[in-house]
Amino acid sequence: MRYFYGCTNESSCKDQIIYRLNPVKTLTVCKLFLIIYGGLMVAGVAHSHGGGLNAEGCHNNRTTGEYHCHRGNSKPKSSLKISPAPEPIHEQETLGPMIPYDRDLYGYESYPTYSSKGFYTSQTCDTNIDHVVSLKDAHESGASRWTITERITFSNDRLNHVPSCSRVNSSKGSSTPSDFFRKSSDGRGMEYEIKPKCAYLGIYYQVKRKYQLSLSNNDPSLFASCGLDIL
Repeated sequence: MRYFYGCTNESSCKDQIIYRLNPVKTLTVCKLFLIIYGGLMVAGVAHSHGGGLNAEGCHNNRTTGEYHCHRGNSKPKSSLKISPAPEPIHEQETLGPMIPYDRDLYGYESYPTYSSKGFYTSQTCDTNIDHVVSLKDAHESGASRWTITERITFSNDRLNHVPSCSRVNSSKGSSTPSDFFRKSSDGRGMEYEIKPKCAYLGIYYQVKRKYQLSLSNNDPSLFASCGLDIL
């Protein structure tokens, strides 16, 4: 037998003989091998995340429930998940029981004002600390359901503290702003002028908003006169 260049025997030249004697057959065998190999690769990808391909080259992923395709010219019929996860259940807010008002529930710790001028009247006087939003007002507008910690935090928040003339503080008591303004000039007790009207209402508004307390026990027109909307 005639051998090709570089071959010493029939065994070592087998590949060259096949290719040179029958190149068409060799090419056909290679194509068949590539088709079979490609098919096995696609099947492996599909098997790796579950679900065989349909006629459109698409399938459902059994792990995620998502419908998608592996062929470039295929479009999924739907981008929705077949078995969507249930909507998360939001835990309902739980409120504590309403309890009767008692000043001792709030654990207020008094301190010196270090001022001889009252905030409400701008007059020099004997002063003490006043809660702009009184503890009772807060209690009746939402704080009755608070925890002990929340009540103590509120009563000692200095945003809600101003130095007040002692007698004016006693007159104000637990009044809301409209009642406080009425008391200042109703002729039934001591008379005084509340000078920083909008500053006072501004602090009251801020405190109630900060602690999410209801403003429904107030006169909207009074706050509107200072540009504050409580509706």
